[in-house]
Amino acid sequence: MRASPSAKNRDTAAFLGFSLLGLFVFFVPVSLNGKNTIPLDHIITFFRTGLPLFSRYFALLMVMLGAWDALRAVKRKKDASALVLALFKISGLAAALIFLFSGQPAFLMQSDVLPFLYEKLVTPVALIVPLGAVFLAFLVDYGLMEFSGSLLQPFMRRLFHTPGRSAVDAVASFVGSYSIGLLITDRVYREGRYTTREAA
Repeated sequence: MRASPSAKNRDTAAFLGFSLLGLFVFFVPVSLNGKNTIPLDHIITFFRTGLPLFSRYFALLMVMLGAWDALRAVKRKKDASALVLALFKISGLAAALIFLFSGQPAFLMQSDVLPFLYEKLVTPVALIVPLGAVFLAFLVDYGLMEFSGSLLQPFMRRLFHTPGRSAVDAVASFVGSYSIGLLITDRVYREGRYTTREAA
């Protein structure tokens, strides 16, 4: 059964509109308040500077969820790697709680130890991952990866030994953030569009 012209027009509009929005959010630098960067980074900066308390405790929530998920993985998998990851995540949660609520011991509260780790690493990543995941759908789910994949397949296969669709993944990692690249890789791998070797 052939699709009706209206359905084709709808699909084309969705492909163009959502793909262009995804490209804009992840790849187009915009100057705002003296800072020239991609829109996703401006959104994260808004949360970090405009809502600092919310950002701090949202990051803590993400760390807590990560530790809880790691403990569940230990019960489910019962292997050494899951246990080691769980120990690291629980240690990270303990460090976050010390930074936010204790302020002791003093050597951990020096500006280049816990404050640096929490404010410059944990909080930005905790914001990038969920916000990036929202906009990620525009890059992955509306045909952009398949379209770019068919165009760039010869180049990506010859140079990187990966499918053409990985071009979007690679550019997101270089232009946007490594964590966005990881999100794309993980999502596409889970959907079966990368082999284990290609995802690695």
